[in-house]
Amino acid sequence: MASPASPERAIASRPQHRSLLNLEGVAPWVSEQGPAYTPNVKIGGLPLRGRDEELATVGSRLDEIKSGVGGVIIIEGRAGLGKTRLLEACASMAAERSFRVARGAAEPGRTVVELDALLESLVGGEDPLVARDALSDSHSSPEQRFWLLQDIQALIEEAAMKDPLLFCLDDLQWAGDGCAVAMRQLPARLASLPVAWVMAFRPAQGLPQVQGAKDQLEGEGATTIRLGPLEREAVAEIAIDLLGAPPHEDLLRCAEWVQGNPFLLVEFFRGLQDEGIVTTEGGQARLLEDRLPRRVSDNMRGRLLRMSPVADRVATLASALGRRFSLADLAEMTRMPIAELLEPVKELIQADILIESDNLLAFGHDLIREAVRASSPVPVRRALDRQAADVLLAHGALPIEVAQQLADSAEPGDEIAIATLYQAAGALGASDPAGAAELAGRALDLAPPGHALRGPLVSRRAVSLFAAGLVDEAKRFADTAVRQALPPEEEARVRLAIAGMFDVAPDVRADNVRAALALPDLCTDSRARLWASLFHNVVVAVRTDEALELLPKARAAVHASQDSAGWFALELARSGLRYQQSFFADALDILVAAEHRAIPNLDDARQWMAIHFKASFLAALDRNEEAFQVVDDGIAAAQRDRQNWALGMLETWRGRQLLQAGNLTDAALAFEGRYSLEEARRVVGMLEAPNVVALGKIRIHTGDATGARGAADIAKVMLRACAPGVQNHAAWYLALHAMSLGNCAEAHGWLTADGYEKRLKLFPLFPFETADDPQLVRIAVAVGDDELADAVIEQAERRCELNPGVVAFRGSATHARGLRRGSVDELAAAASLFDEGSRPLATASALEDLGRLLAKEGAIEHAIAAFDQALAMTVYAGACWDEARVRGRLRQLGVRRRIISSGRPKFGWESLTTAEAAVAQLASEGKTNREIAESLFISPHTVNSHLRHIFEKLGVNSRVALSRTAPSRHSHPIS
Repeated sequence: MASPASPERAIASRPQHRSLLNLEGVAPWVSEQGPAYTPNVKIGGLPLRGRDEELATVGSRLDEIKSGVGGVIIIEGRAGLGKTRLLEACASMAAERSFRVARGAAEPGRTVVELDALLESLVGGEDPLVARDALSDSHSSPEQRFWLLQDIQALIEEAAMKDPLLFCLDDLQWAGDGCAVAMRQLPARLASLPVAWVMAFRPAQGLPQVQGAKDQLEGEGATTIRLGPLEREAVAEIAIDLLGAPPHEDLLRCAEWVQGNPFLLVEFFRGLQDEGIVTTEGGQARLLEDRLPRRVSDNMRGRLLRMSPVADRVATLASALGRRFSLADLAEMTRMPIAELLEPVKELIQADILIESDNLLAFGHDLIREAVRASSPVPVRRALDRQAADVLLAHGALPIEVAQQLADSAEPGDEIAIATLYQAAGALGASDPAGAAELAGRALDLAPPGHALRGPLVSRRAVSLFAAGLVDEAKRFADTAVRQALPPEEEARVRLAIAGMFDVAPDVRADNVRAALALPDLCTDSRARLWASLFHNVVVAVRTDEALELLPKARAAVHASQDSAGWFALELARSGLRYQQSFFADALDILVAAEHRAIPNLDDARQWMAIHFKASFLAALDRNEEAFQVVDDGIAAAQRDRQNWALGMLETWRGRQLLQAGNLTDAALAFEGRYSLEEARRVVGMLEAPNVVALGKIRIHTGDATGARGAADIAKVMLRACAPGVQNHAAWYLALHAMSLGNCAEAHGWLTADGYEKRLKLFPLFPFETADDPQLVRIAVAVGDDELADAVIEQAERRCELNPGVVAFRGSATHARGLRRGSVDELAAAASLFDEGSRPLATASALEDLGRLLAKEGAIEHAIAAFDQALAMTVYAGACWDEARVRGRLRQLGVRRRIISSGRPKFGWESLTTAEAAVAQLASEGKTNREIAESLFISPHTVNSHLRHIFEKLGVNSRVALSRTAPSRHSHPIS
């Protein structure tokens, strides 16, 4: 498989400094079949006319951004209305304000090139914003895009701390999915720095991801400038610029034919001059003939026919090379010596079809290029595009850069196209699996039966389809093409790779393993890995009974092999199974022994999952400090080794534990921005499902009704998942949410959504939280479901017997019994037991139940004391919903408590939590987000979230303002 192309190499293969033409337009002779681009070259130094209001808006925004607050300006307009000229004006205005300016533009037909326009803006030009080799090491990561964006963000941060920056990104309607991700993320992450983004688009064009990113930017407050036709006054000014005299009324009336389109106006007035049908009389420019110039009225075929045959041929062949090309490219394409090209190129330049752009040639307007292309029949264009791809590859273009051109132009059996598309699909596999699957599919269409690359292409497409989440299509492909194209061992390897994709539902992964195990003549090592993978996927799907049945077969297969990877996968899953059976110490022992025997392999996701398992086992055993240390070490390693998947997994684990520790603020940060209803279908396994429950719990506790309802909507989608573990977490959160709204019957209904008996098998969740047991008993007691209450208590007591030293288990079982029996003594004991550990919300819950029962029995003073303790804990934790409920109980007893302060104000430096204060300190010292993340062993995602909250508390909106306020904090200690 080809490795992804480095950003440095991708940009190095393209012309580095481009100038953009001043006007764009749609002429009568332009085909509507293709996009258009305006090169960044000024025509005759013409001033920008008719855009004073837009320029004033840009100037105002640049002044705001220079003060330290980032911002986005979107320029939208049809072809020819001058978007690129306005971008040029933005760049000039920014330069006058001491901004450093970076320019880039998306290329038509290059949507698969990762971050094309953004990378060009960073390393292109005579004075690049960053060194050309600054990004050369990040591209080889299996998670290329995430770390590439992190690298880009860090470089921009570093530069923006020295000078304000402006990014001018043109023609983003042609950008790819990677650029859409950057558009969504970078402006938001860099909003606290003087970084301006000016982005130009055509309306309603481009990939859905790009259009969605643009809509998101507008929704988040981007300044949008929508260009329309020029007014009559501006048309007259352009006439003066080109003709040297004010236009007569008849001339203006004739110019109305082009409807205020700047590009066509230039074509119109120059055509009048070229054909001698305009003159100056009495200080005015007047028409000599009442007709349109031919360069405007003719189609491109007619325009080219007025030129020499060789110039016609050169223009047609050049149109296949792209918007810009070298003379060497053109010589190769035309098969003409450079000396023989000089005259036709000169003729094309004089006719404004070609222009000079630094050391390259370019079409005077991409609309002209598209018109030239449209003047040839479709079969001719396909043949020329195919020939041009060979020229570009021969001159150093990367496979991914010509992939789309080859996909559109190659014919079956084209060996170069097949090999190049295969390489491009491999390069795209990590960052854009859907794009990789598409390219691999096109290459398969070209490859004849028996072709040497059919097998690898089938493998690539199958893996990419599953990775892209296109599960139904992937299944059909795997069950047909994979079976037909690959020998058993190769098919087994492909299916094993799919079985290791933890973003795919575990039942889907298990089905692939079963299909592989049914293949004949597999070697011993392959069968060992497959059996271990099947066992693992059944365990994490929480099909516990099936896992117990599979274990002997899996163990026998692994023990018959010497394969260490299969053995580690088996032992990891076996530890998870023991956890599900509540043998927590045993689970930990199995995992520790496996870790000692394992061979380190960063590409094996199971070794990262082992960290998650180990921390969960330690936390279950109340060894919380050890658990946090394991996760902190894992986060540091994931940062170092650039493992984004592992980083997110471990940070969200920490968020769940912080929730149990009553640190709702920091817990919320771990989940901020990670889950949405739009992406709910991707919650497929035991790594994501408990996070949604934790996120919902946080929102319930903090009184965020909208957020809690949003988490419930996600949980409803999760109920349709195939894995029982995901369904169980979903049902549990929906029950908790219903209880928070006071609807006990609905809560019980969610527990029985998959059948009445299902409620007895809902617990224990995987992973589970011991403090959930009393909450489930509370629901059962509220609706009179004694069978459910007794089943939960039996499970809790068994857990205590199997793990006698864990105080939290005793507290949970005692709390559950106290609710079931209505026992004051047991509820008091439960509160005392929980108080020994680090679960303040669980303690507060037991105290509240104790106070409620004491009040019912008439022990009012004792009830008030219990409620007071519960109130203090909920206030300190910031659990507004719990606090309000406890205050309500006190009011029923005639007690109104003053606001209990945690000792931390809501605003100012003293309001910051310890974690926030550490981030703020480093940020005020000029550290980048990456430097902060590495210093504090947290992810850049968490740093971004911290900064948002810091700015809210300090009443600032930029790093500049943060640095200015920082000195005043020294007079007040931060708690």
